[in-house]
Amino acid sequence: MKKMKAAFALAVCILCLGAAALSEPARVETPGGPVNMRKKDSAKSTVVAEVPNHAPVEAVEIGDTWSKITYKNKTGYVKTEFLLLSSALAGKTVYPDGGSAMAYTAPSADAAVLHPFNGDDVIRVSGVEDGWAVIDWTGRVGYVPLESLLAQRAEPSGALDWVTAYGTVAQDCVMTLTAAESTPLAAGEAVTVTKIEGDRCLAIVGSRCGWVPVSAVRLDGPGEDGEADLPQEGIGPQAAQEKAAAALKKQFKGFSGQRLYCLVDGYGTAGYLCAFYNEEDRQLYRAVLDSRGKAIRCADFSAFAAPDPDAGLLPEGQMEVTLSADTLAVGEVLDIVTSAWTRDGVQYSLSGPVNAQTAPGAHFTASWRPKAAGEYTLTVTVTDENGLRQSRQRQITVTPSGTAEPEAVYSQKDGWWLDKPYRNSTLDKSGCAIFTLSHALARMGHTGDSLLPENLAKTFSLCLTPDGTNNERLIREAAAAFGFKTQGALVTDMKQLEKMFEQGDMFSFSIARGHIALAVGLSEDGSMVRVVDSAPLATFERIVNDSLYYQTRGGGFRAATRMEDIPDARWYLDTDDYGGLEYWLRLSYVARRGARLIRP
Repeated sequence: MKKMKAAFALAVCILCLGAAALSEPARVETPGGPVNMRKKDSAKSTVVAEVPNHAPVEAVEIGDTWSKITYKNKTGYVKTEFLLLSSALAGKTVYPDGGSAMAYTAPSADAAVLHPFNGDDVIRVSGVEDGWAVIDWTGRVGYVPLESLLAQRAEPSGALDWVTAYGTVAQDCVMTLTAAESTPLAAGEAVTVTKIEGDRCLAIVGSRCGWVPVSAVRLDGPGEDGEADLPQEGIGPQAAQEKAAAALKKQFKGFSGQRLYCLVDGYGTAGYLCAFYNEEDRQLYRAVLDSRGKAIRCADFSAFAAPDPDAGLLPEGQMEVTLSADTLAVGEVLDIVTSAWTRDGVQYSLSGPVNAQTAPGAHFTASWRPKAAGEYTLTVTVTDENGLRQSRQRQITVTPSGTAEPEAVYSQKDGWWLDKPYRNSTLDKSGCAIFTLSHALARMGHTGDSLLPENLAKTFSLCLTPDGTNNERLIREAAAAFGFKTQGALVTDMKQLEKMFEQGDMFSFSIARGHIALAVGLSEDGSMVRVVDSAPLATFERIVNDSLYYQTRGGGFRAATRMEDIPDARWYLDTDDYGGLEYWLRLSYVARRGARLIRP
């Protein structure tokens, strides 16, 4: 008898396990209204709940005619024909709805984000495996968690809180995923916003995702979708833009300009995207238009237009210090993020084989590139205007480095080059032309130690004069040594420069008084020049009648009002200066300065 009971219990367990294995996320799909959930699998059974169309449910048992589901802690039966099962998504074209769906590069939430989807995106599911939907996104394989892929069969949701907008972190803040998980963000980091909820937004920064105060985010524009050509059919772009503007003026106020973009879903043109900006060129609203210019959906981004000066600050007297690593090799860069209750009065001190100390200031993000191995102590002290002071210490281990390699953009002012000789001077003081040459050689495909600035400084040391580097002689001698072409006369004609950039030429030029940088290419419209600068603060402080520009995700250009506006800007605590950067200048400015040819 006991054996029979044990066998019966085992059979029940097996059946239970089998039923549990069938459980999967699902979605109610009806021709229009809600579906009745009944107590038993019969049309005559008692209705226990009405489940709204498109509602997410859990399919507990799946049958040919009736399926058992769970919805809001209630269990009952619905017709199977009214369920969209996650296991049946393979081969379907669906749209995200009801939350933020993200595609990853691998079937893991720790993988890099491939694309954040909004309600207008098309998701084409090629397969389902181990709780993940396998999708194709513009020719790349992606993975979306099945439980987050709550899908419709026919059309986008159109919900106003479904947005994908691109921008930057306007000020230091904290990204929160759960109550126990938070990550500090530094001003200047690129952000993708996927959803707005009150005074916070769901944002993606690199491979991280979480909630960020909208007041700490500055939106740039529609993003990469806006870079495609405008459609040639239907209503003309100008007419569509005017029609959308006229319609939105009745609903929204305060915008002074608008721009029209092609709306691309990853596979083709879907219509128009119209972005509306205020006088400060900050995005306020956005509308999705059909091919005739009718606004079929719009979103209000005005909350992002005026960052709150107190956003991201910690409670009074509290501070946190986050390091990119606590162990690194000589020559590697350490990034430091400090969060505190105030935006001024932060001071850094390093003690170890090499010591450094800064004056109090407003650099709550800092970097350091160690020159010597050993154990270091980093002390970060914050003092506010009322004298309240707090300090934090971090221990850092620096191991010996391997062989130094050429870098895409050398940071002449990162401390690594302090006191490294360049004839009777040093590279950090007088080496801008040497760094520019190194950048150019690397872009021409040259490799090896001969490209390292310290070796170039030895090879061409006689080019340094009491007035600085004789750049004409440096480029001429380097052309003979490395096999590229140059010419004696500076190029000053804009049309000639444009033509030469288009054929792959680069230019070493005097970007500002006493400073040399490299010009490497043109923007798509031919108005802006891409610049590689080993000491950008020298340019920022000395440039006359123009500005340094950075490109927004929407494709436009904005003048940098501070160094932190430029993406990837790093301030080095041991030099009180900024590292090498790439940014943009007007072609007309480069022509006025005159450019020295470097032709591969």
